[in-house]
Amino acid sequence: MKSIEIKNIFKKEFDLVGVIHTKEYIEKAKLMNKAIPDKKFPTMVVLALAYPKRMIKQNHTHLVASFYTFGKDYHLVMKEKIQSICDHFDFAYEYGVDNHPLDERLAASIAGLGYFAKNQLIINKDYGSYIFLAYVLLDIKLDQEIKYLIDDDCKDCTKCIEACPTNALQEGSYIQERCMSHYNQSKKILSEEEIKKNYTLFGCDICQMVCPKNIKKGQIVHPEFELSNKEKVSIEDLFTLSQKDFNQKYNDMAYLWKGKTILMRNALTLLHNQKNTSYNHLIEKSISKFNMPWYKETAEHILKELKKVEN
Repeated sequence: MKSIEIKNIFKKEFDLVGVIHTKEYIEKAKLMNKAIPDKKFPTMVVLALAYPKRMIKQNHTHLVASFYTFGKDYHLVMKEKIQSICDHFDFAYEYGVDNHPLDERLAASIAGLGYFAKNQLIINKDYGSYIFLAYVLLDIKLDQEIKYLIDDDCKDCTKCIEACPTNALQEGSYIQERCMSHYNQSKKILSEEEIKKNYTLFGCDICQMVCPKNIKKGQIVHPEFELSNKEKVSIEDLFTLSQKDFNQKYNDMAYLWKGKTILMRNALTLLHNQKNTSYNHLIEKSISKFNMPWYKETAEHILKELKKVEN
C-alpha cells in the first residue's frame, strides 16, 4: 500500500491527514524528552478532525463546560472512525486519541497539520486551533512521507498571553499548574484564587477565543458534533444522581471522562462565584458522602462562604 493510498483512505473520515516516518517523531521526541512508541511500527499517520465554536450560557440551574465537549465525545468519535478504517487492514496497527503518553501536538507539527502556538495548541491555517488530534501507527513501510507545508506562526502576537486569567501562558514558556483547564480537571484542593478564576464546569476556551488565527474559524459541524441537549448540566443532577445514573443521562459527553465528582467540585466554584445559595443543602449532604480531601476541603470552604451570603 502506498502513502497516497493511506492518506486517501483516512481523508474519507478526517479533515487533515499527514503520513510520516515514525522514526522522525521518535528522533524529535527523544530530543524533547517526550514519550516514544513501545512498538517499532515504521509509519505514523497523524489525524485531525475539526470541531465548531459554539457558545451556550450557563445560569443558576444549569452549568456548561468548554465548547470542545459539545456533541458526542470526540474520543469516541475519533476512535470509531479510526477503527472503521483500520479493521480492513491486513497489517498490525495501534492508535491513540488524547489519553496516551505520545505527544500528538509534536506529531501534528512534524506532519505539518499546523504549528505549535503560544497558547500551546496546534493552529492550522484552515481550521485554526479548533481541531481534535489523533495518531495511528502502522506496521508497513512508507514509499514517501506526505506532509503539509507550514508557513505560519504567531509572530509578535501576545493576545492569548494577555488574556490568560491565571498567567499560565508566558512568552516562551507555559506553567501548566496555573492553567485553568489543567487545574479544573485535576483532583486537587482548589485555592481561593483558583476558585474565583474558574468560569466553566470543565476546561477553558479563553486562549482560543481571543486568538486572531481563529477569526471565522470553528464553523464546520460534523454530524457527530451536533448539539445533543446534554451540553447544559443540571446542578441538581450533579448533586443528587449516582455516578451510574448521571453517566446514563449524560452519556457520550466528553466532560464525563474525569468522573462526576470533578464536575461537582467545579460546580461549587461556579455557585460560589454566582453567590448562588440555592444548593447549600445539597452541598452539605455531599460533604458527608464524599471523603476525598480534594473535594471535601474545597466544598467545606465554599459552603462556609455561601452561608455568609445566605445569612
